[in-house]
Amino acid sequence: MGRVEDKVRRVDVLIVGGGPVGLVLAYQLAKFGHSSSIAIIEKHAKSSQDQYGRAITLYPRSTEMLDQLDLADELAQECFACRETVSYDKDGNEVQGRGWYFMENMKDTQWDFALVLRQKYQEEIFRRRLREEGVSLEAPVELVSLTVDENIPSGGHRITALLKDGVTGEEETVTCKYLIGADGGRSFVRRALEIPFEGSTTEDKWVRIDGIVETDVPKSRVYGAFESPTHGNVLWAALDHGATRIGFAFTAERQKGYSEFNEAAAVAEAIESVKPFKLKFTQVDWFTVYSVGQRVAKEFFTKDCILLAGDACHTHSSGAAQGMNTGMHDAVNLAWKLSMVLRGLAPSSLLSTYESERLPNVQKLINYDKDISRLMTMQLPVDWSGDPNADPNEILGTVMEEASTFTSGLSIAFDSNNVNVPGTFKSNIDPAPVMPGQRGPDVQLQKPGTFEATRLHKETPNIARFHAIVFAGEPEHTSVYLKEFSAAWEKSKMFSGVSPISWLTVPAKSSPSAYELLGVAPFGKVFYDKEQTAHSRYGINVKEGAIFVMRPDGWVGTAAALGGDAVEELELYFKNVLLMK
Repeated sequence: MGRVEDKVRRVDVLIVGGGPVGLVLAYQLAKFGHSSSIAIIEKHAKSSQDQYGRAITLYPRSTEMLDQLDLADELAQECFACRETVSYDKDGNEVQGRGWYFMENMKDTQWDFALVLRQKYQEEIFRRRLREEGVSLEAPVELVSLTVDENIPSGGHRITALLKDGVTGEEETVTCKYLIGADGGRSFVRRALEIPFEGSTTEDKWVRIDGIVETDVPKSRVYGAFESPTHGNVLWAALDHGATRIGFAFTAERQKGYSEFNEAAAVAEAIESVKPFKLKFTQVDWFTVYSVGQRVAKEFFTKDCILLAGDACHTHSSGAAQGMNTGMHDAVNLAWKLSMVLRGLAPSSLLSTYESERLPNVQKLINYDKDISRLMTMQLPVDWSGDPNADPNEILGTVMEEASTFTSGLSIAFDSNNVNVPGTFKSNIDPAPVMPGQRGPDVQLQKPGTFEATRLHKETPNIARFHAIVFAGEPEHTSVYLKEFSAAWEKSKMFSGVSPISWLTVPAKSSPSAYELLGVAPFGKVFYDKEQTAHSRYGINVKEGAIFVMRPDGWVGTAAALGGDAVEELELYFKNVLLMK
């Protein structure tokens, strides 16, 4: 091998961008067994880049996903857990049901609050946990060019990337099978591939400022809104470590008062924005002024080997605090699919479902964001057909409430495809409370023996494996179905070697012995649903039972009626998703 070739580094995956999305992607791939075959680079030296600002809020579904990756508990240790909200009108009077009020009604989840932790602290946790998995962020290292050799078959080292060390200036060539651009709104990866970034940037400018404050605001440690006649719908967010974020519209009229917008200007405008209340900053951690707009990349997956995630493929305002959350959804949707492809468990076509599942949800967010960002700037939506004199603050409350389950992430769902397949299971509730393509609710369960409380999400961690849950109902009624299924499964040769499926059995009562209760050997671990709340939440008749297949990321893949025929149904499902031997 020649000297030039000796300098070429070969990895399976190169992740470009060391923000939360890139870090969580890398962490998952490392956790799923790829630590020796991935690299993650960031062009900024993170020690100097770690400002306090940027994203702050994780909504319940994002936290659930991080919980299944064993990251949420650590975030919760440092966060400000926000369950209360308030809105004040222009005179400082509290008004009900407006602004962020929907946050008080985020139910059906253990994580029923906004987890507020500034990006600086989140990234510190993600970087450390990534190092513990054997991978370190390489920074400052910049991607300066990339080429794709389409003559090399898909799945080969088709991509050649030229990297430059930001300290020494030395260059290095890396070849990889897949490259992920998680490098922000000005993504080099997206621009290098000339992927259109469609949308618009408005003339509206917003300010965000974080720091330690003294104030006479009656409810100051909440997620709040001030309906200011001069600064729009002002954000007031209690932050971690005793800090506060204030965000407001910086109108053209207000801009005229400053030849330069500096920290003093940001402080002065923040003080004006919360009148009639008083405000004093004892410490400023960070501030920014930025233009509001919405853009979406035309493709999230191109050339069968390049993927975009986070701000690299969609940008929007921070009006609904969705930036970090949307990126987390991208990272979690993509990582298990990429891992299964790399391990030879799934065809590369599985990666196309990343774009087909995420893009419609991003577009839905953009549509909400267009309305929310205008209303926060005291303008009615572009296509508004109601009263032209309507109060934007009142309309904003309505729009935020309408978008609430989507904003919390709990209602984010995917259309039918190879991974989301309607099965033979029919709920006794109409409409069925849980369908394939929807989030699998995190129901309460009990461990055998101790009857210790646990949760479904704790027992179905995201380890890039599917989880098949046998809801066994009341065995005195379902034993015949359980025995039929057990016998058929014994004969099945669906998986040889290591199976990419973990099993759980959940009977709708408890017993001193799971084996005696069921009348057959349990499938995987057993957890009791003595109060039958889990069966009820999934819409399962306890006299019939059901089998739910959970995707690695916690969405329902399919659901079958309990019985012998379910084995053939599961075989067909997995043959369409995985490469079966």
